[in-house]
Amino acid sequence: MIEYIKMIILALVCGVTMPLPASSAAHYSILSYVMNFMSDERELGFYYGVFGITFSVVIFIMLRKIYIKSLKALFIRDKEKLARKKLTPYKPITKNILLSILPMALLFIPTAKDTLLIDYFDKFLTSNSLYLVGVACVINALVLVVAIWYTRQKANELKRVSDTKSTLRMAVYQLVSYVVPGFSHISSGSVNMLISDVNPRVIIREVYLYLAPHMFIISVFKVVRAIVNDVIVDIIPLATGIVVFAAAAFLCVHLVGKFSIRKLFPFFAVYSVILGVLAVCVTFII
Repeated sequence: MIEYIKMIILALVCGVTMPLPASSAAHYSILSYVMNFMSDERELGFYYGVFGITFSVVIFIMLRKIYIKSLKALFIRDKEKLARKKLTPYKPITKNILLSILPMALLFIPTAKDTLLIDYFDKFLTSNSLYLVGVACVINALVLVVAIWYTRQKANELKRVSDTKSTLRMAVYQLVSYVVPGFSHISSGSVNMLISDVNPRVIIREVYLYLAPHMFIISVFKVVRAIVNDVIVDIIPLATGIVVFAAAAFLCVHLVGKFSIRKLFPFFAVYSVILGVLAVCVTFII
């Protein structure tokens, strides 16, 4: 029963925070320290991989029309036909998705024996390095504040969709989020879109659109690697966690999509500072 409760808590926390400009890993680090969650990094990598796949599938389902239209547009070369079928804005999306995946190859660079760059994410989570997580949360908050200030100084015409340069830059920013808990995927992607003059009303959709494919690939790698390393998990608690995570993520993605990212950033900047301070204080209290 205790394992079920732990899995439900982990799935709920990750499902609620993963779609938001707040680090789901930072929340997990604090809960892990308090409630003694799993400490094996391979097992943790497996569960985070499963949740990453689930999150990607939720995004694929919710944005399926855009993905389908972008694939259709990819095979149409005639500009008049593209315009007639109203697919012109979708033409570069598939190309940009493929380009945004390329920087993720850096995560598979070996850094030590049997260790890849991507492994440091799980190592941080299982080492109880709450000081580092707390500092990362505060830096994440400062980045959000700077992004808000920067965009208020600009009067350039806003873009309806992201271009190739901004999606590539977003992918590079998110490399940090894949390595150090405390930096949010949604924050790093949204900040990049803001400074790229993308319309704030579509930023969150753009971030989800480009985040899902490479998160899916990396998450599949984590799951396969854990299985190869003989990580054994209980199927029923895992299935329960997937259902809880999917329901929470679906609801959060739906709700977040109704807000302009500029309205969310001030709140999550303050929240990230509080989370960072809490991460450091927990080590003194417990």
